[in-house]
Amino acid sequence: GYSSSPDGYAGYFRNTSSGVGLYVQTDSGTGNIIEAASGFGELELRLERDGDLYIDGQYYNAGADYAELLPGVGLLEPGDVLVIGPGGQLERSTQAFQISLVGVYSTQPGFVAGAGDESGYMSGKIPLAVMGVVPVKITAENGAIQPGDLLTSSSTAGHAMRAGADAAPGTIIGKALEVWETGSGVIQMLGMLR
Repeated sequence: GYSSSPDGYAGYFRNTSSGVGLYVQTDSGTGNIIEAASGFGELELRLERDGDLYIDGQYYNAGADYAELLPGVGLLEPGDVLVIGPGGQLERSTQAFQISLVGVYSTQPGFVAGAGDESGYMSGKIPLAVMGVVPVKITAENGAIQPGDLLTSSSTAGHAMRAGADAAPGTIIGKALEVWETGSGVIQMLGMLR
């Protein structure tokens, strides 16, 4: 395709049904599957035959955290504070300062690791936010929360609370980015397990 108009498309693909909009396949040789270059001849993006993707520049995404797909059990939902259960699977936290604390069920991860290349691989797995900004369920059972406060698990299942200054190693999941005064709700947290 070719276009010389600033409002035109050099190529346009559309599927108005449930099929694929664009399918690209390279059968033989050593060439890349996809390459994109600027008008100055500089290669800006390439998708190699082995699936490696290279981008010459910043990557922007609507999500705000890095998540890892791991097996989970029970009725879990985004914002839940999670621990490693006895079977090695993620489950909702149930105790204050729980030592098996690992993070938060990601609401909208910006990057998800561990997805594999087949749809069945994701069955029974949930995105665990391990760093970045993520919404977390919160309770004020250990006092009002201020931005910068360390957060840990609370006695309210799946909820975080203010940790205070003397929390044991392994019981902190992040720092509060918002104020929370009373009761329970959801705030933004900067995830940083320690």
